[in-house]
Amino acid sequence: MKQFLTVLKFELNNYFKNKSFLLTTIVLIVLAVGIIAIPGVILGGGGSDSDNSASSNSGSESSQETETLALYDVNGSIADPQALSQAMGMNIEWLECSDENQVEDAVTDGTARAGFIVEDLMNYTYVVENRSMSDTLDATFSQATATLWRTQALEAQGVNAQEVETLYRSQPASETRILGKDSVGNYAYTYMLIMILYFLLIFYGQMIATSVTSEKSNRAIEILVTSVDSNSLIFGKVLAGAIAGLIQCVLILGSAVGTYQIFRDSWGGLLDVLFQIPMPVWAAFAVFGMMGYLLYAFGFGMLGALVSKTEDISKAAMPLTMIYLVSFFIAIFGMNDSDGLLMRVASFIPFTSSNGMLIRIAMGSVAMWEIVVSAVILAVFCVGAGFLAAKIFRFGTLMYGNPIKFSTALKKIQEK
Repeated sequence: MKQFLTVLKFELNNYFKNKSFLLTTIVLIVLAVGIIAIPGVILGGGGSDSDNSASSNSGSESSQETETLALYDVNGSIADPQALSQAMGMNIEWLECSDENQVEDAVTDGTARAGFIVEDLMNYTYVVENRSMSDTLDATFSQATATLWRTQALEAQGVNAQEVETLYRSQPASETRILGKDSVGNYAYTYMLIMILYFLLIFYGQMIATSVTSEKSNRAIEILVTSVDSNSLIFGKVLAGAIAGLIQCVLILGSAVGTYQIFRDSWGGLLDVLFQIPMPVWAAFAVFGMMGYLLYAFGFGMLGALVSKTEDISKAAMPLTMIYLVSFFIAIFGMNDSDGLLMRVASFIPFTSSNGMLIRIAMGSVAMWEIVVSAVILAVFCVGAGFLAAKIFRFGTLMYGNPIKFSTALKKIQEK
């Protein structure tokens, strides 16, 4: 235990004295606070009369912007082009043309933004030079002509079109009573927690592997493994990374949540979907997130011991990284059906349960016995991975040269 605490303290000091670690933490805290505080200050001051009047003036100015559109009404179906403009909700200056070529020329030379060749209200051709992804003019014109056609058809039958339109716009008053979990409302913060776990594992997993390989490349590991128990070394390194990551995560998330509580009224509760996280979800994130992190961290530690050069780490760690990426994408796609078979199975597999069970607790229905069983399985695999990592760590750190295959290391351990 004394050796373990010595290694743990040493590794933690390395993290907290690392300038890049400190700088990254400070920068992320400042960004988290700034992203929430600055808009909060702006939104908080947005209620004054001068600001409201300014915004209303800017809105009226934007509504007065005029679009020039070319129009060729083949059969005179549009009696009043201005009525069409009102139906489109735009201020339009219609460039009336006498044939199709004139419409195309107006669009080509930039006289008109776009043009319409209208056979009748239900049949037309949209003419545009370059159609962008955000072009909604065609859809707006289609909706407006359809409205005019319905109005004319109803009036021809002696029906008041305004009364019919009012009837169609009427919506029932309703309320939602959720007896279980609100998957839609809980989606945002669950997604955020999954992403935090992703970056935590990828970042600190690589750091643990790099730390082991660096000590091996400069042969410092030879002194360590002969004077310190390998279990103490690997557990100290991995738990130090977990503690450092947890502290960094708490500082960043805590600063964001605290800042939001200060400016919540200014935001009007807009970010509640991100920061109003129930305690059971926080508990699941702490338990399953940290155990999942430890499982993969032990894997990165043992793989780091199998290579002698830091440039070989990425290649050696690729299989484990791919396993986690599969787990990550299962979680992302499974969020759309948190009670589906995929998530139920994933919540009991150790390499996917850190994400899977978190999602089920946050968004779905899960029995207490399922949570306990999943946690026990994950804990057993974490401990097993730790002792396996210690054995491979001791074997691999004294082997130099080309990277050692994981299967080869297992065979050598079994022979012993």
